[in-house]
Amino acid sequence: MDTPPPLVERLRDHVRLAAACAFGAVAALYAVLSVKLTVVDMTDGVCDFGGCPRGLGPLVGWTLLAGSAAGGLWWSVVRGRAYGSGVGRSAAVAVALVALWPAWLGFSWLRGPHMDLFSYQAPLGRAGGKPLGSWAGDPAAGSVVRARADGVTGYDGEGRHGWSLPAPAGGEVCAMSEQAPSGTGLLTLATAGSGCGNRLVAVDVASGKQRWTRELPKLVGKPSAGGSLAVAATADSVLAHDLATGAELWRSPLPSGAAALEVAVGPERVLLLARTDRGVELFALGARTGALAWRFPMPVGYEAPRIVSASPAAAVGDGRLLVFDEQGRVRAESREPYVPTTGGTEWLVADDVLFASVPEREEAEVLAAFSLKDGRHLWTRAFEHDWRVRALAADGRAGGRIAVVTEGAYTHLWHLDPRTGNPDGESTVLRGLRLGESFALHGRTFVNLDDDGRLPPLFDVAPTTGW
Repeated sequence: MDTPPPLVERLRDHVRLAAACAFGAVAALYAVLSVKLTVVDMTDGVCDFGGCPRGLGPLVGWTLLAGSAAGGLWWSVVRGRAYGSGVGRSAAVAVALVALWPAWLGFSWLRGPHMDLFSYQAPLGRAGGKPLGSWAGDPAAGSVVRARADGVTGYDGEGRHGWSLPAPAGGEVCAMSEQAPSGTGLLTLATAGSGCGNRLVAVDVASGKQRWTRELPKLVGKPSAGGSLAVAATADSVLAHDLATGAELWRSPLPSGAAALEVAVGPERVLLLARTDRGVELFALGARTGALAWRFPMPVGYEAPRIVSASPAAAVGDGRLLVFDEQGRVRAESREPYVPTTGGTEWLVADDVLFASVPEREEAEVLAAFSLKDGRHLWTRAFEHDWRVRALAADGRAGGRIAVVTEGAYTHLWHLDPRTGNPDGESTVLRGLRLGESFALHGRTFVNLDDDGRLPPLFDVAPTTGW
């Protein structure tokens, strides 16, 4: 008659068997996940230039470590015939299944946060022409407005059609204001048989209703909305209307021979960029009367000058940021780094700071921040593997952070501290998104602005569940 082994030995055998099963299950899980990352998620054949999925290296290391531990433990179990009783084997299987949960959490930690497509609008086709831009609607509801040549569409917080404002019959939407303060955005429209555009329209971004309409022949460029003013330029003058009622407040003629290029409005002044017989000049007009306060000849390089902000007054010319005082004197001038005025990424102005992607080392891009109070270069943020900056947005829901979308081998969403440029934790990998060359970001909603009817006009992302 066989004598049962001592209790301590039986317990040791059970623990050894359970550990072998647990390490074996973890090794199998990590091996499957490593293959998935390598075969499905890797953008290049080898891990170069950022093509290696985040966390793959440590995951492979843990796979080998768990596999080695499992192999050693199973060798010990087989050699000592430490198979245990039926209850012990059942317990070992249970332990192995339980071990998969912390192993999965470890994998999730290694790969970092990911987001995937949550909902989207079906593509609209090319018939409506190139999109013009977008406005953020109610921040609490997450609504978004998207404009293109054939009309303007409002979407609710779940990406569904909320309202539509079609272009006039036989006409089109020509331009839209960059901002929609107090829930009112500006459009310039062309009616049938007229040039683009001859009608200025104020739109309630929540409902799509036209607050007021004014017929203004020969409108030029984009209108500007700020504070209580709606400002637009025509071929011969700059006009200011009350943003709420549409009442004309003042009209300021352009200098003889001048051609308006761009306008921007702030609480105390209106800035006009115009081409004159002296070159490209920046004009400052009083916001209350339209009277000329000062004018400044802008430096011109390979790229056209641009207005950055009307309050504080700032513009970029020849790659230099110029900040002006109340008398039009250059308060500060930033020469380094070079600030481009053309490119795929628009600037972001928030809390008197300009955020812009700037070139560095040939094709690489970094994000730079400049103070609009004194022109100082505040900080520069480089991203991994020289990824380019695709979009910038102020994310109020992230504690005032700056949301930045970068793209290289993968598309990442970063949240940066606007004071230092430091990231707020790890970046989020955006997986499988159909992004065009130009797009805007509003919270978790992406608005495609490419003239590509195959792309969804907008879509939302959400944290990824699963692998």
